Amino acid sequence: MGSKQQDVWKHGKYIDLWSIVHFLSGALLASFFFYLGLDLFWSSTFTLVILLGWEFFESVLGILETTSNVVVDIIIGLVGFLLFARFHYFESWAFDWRNFISLLLLTLALSGWGFVDFLKRGYR
Repeated sequence: MGSKQQDVWKHGKYIDLWSIVHFLSGALLASFFFYLGLDLFWSSTFTLVILLGWEFFESVLGILETTSNVVVDIIIGLVGFLLFARFHYFESWAFDWRNFISLLLLTLALSGWGFVDFLKRGYR
């Protein structure tokens, strides 16, 4: 009886494991722009541009997803941004480098795991 390896990084129709990476990326962007002293309007604008730009970059690389998955990726990134923007801009959370670096490392670890899986299995 061989163990069957799960395909956890397979792109879903709407949500998949990459959704966590998009959520965390939005949270990181909110914290980073808050740290830079940008107001909520510019933080939101730059975050939306970056999230849209990332999806465009993926398509240039040949990573083709369903339109619904792309839209949900952007929405989930915005949800992560809005949650952390609320904490920073409205709940007076101070920027903390330890939290930021921890969140960054988690995001990079998940992204790296997904990228290695992509290299092993190819796009799915």
